[in-house]
Amino acid sequence: MKRVSAKTLKRALKDWEKLSNGHSPSADDLSNAPLLTDWEPRWTATGVMFLVGQVRGHPKLADGPCSTSVVLAADVREGWARTISRYYRLGPQRGETLH
Repeated sequence: MKRVSAKTLKRALKDWEKLSNGHSPSADDLSNAPLLTDWEPRWTATGVMFLVGQVRGHPKLADGPCSTSVVLAADVREGWARTISRYYRLGPQRGETLH
């Protein structure tokens, strides 16, 4: 697993605290978030969830297949996930068809 900087971890924990108290991410939080499509949840052997799918607009990864860092919170109906490293906008899940 990739090492996480103290700055990234502090930002993630601050967001997790807000989200766990019922707040949703702001439009600003999601405006530059990468889009994850054809995604599905996966779990490590220790029960930690992450997402795999096709990413577009990630600041550090080329568009294409990716695995996210650990998921801290998500709302599939609202179309977002917060991982340790960043927010993601969630597009269609793997196997889901658009109507």
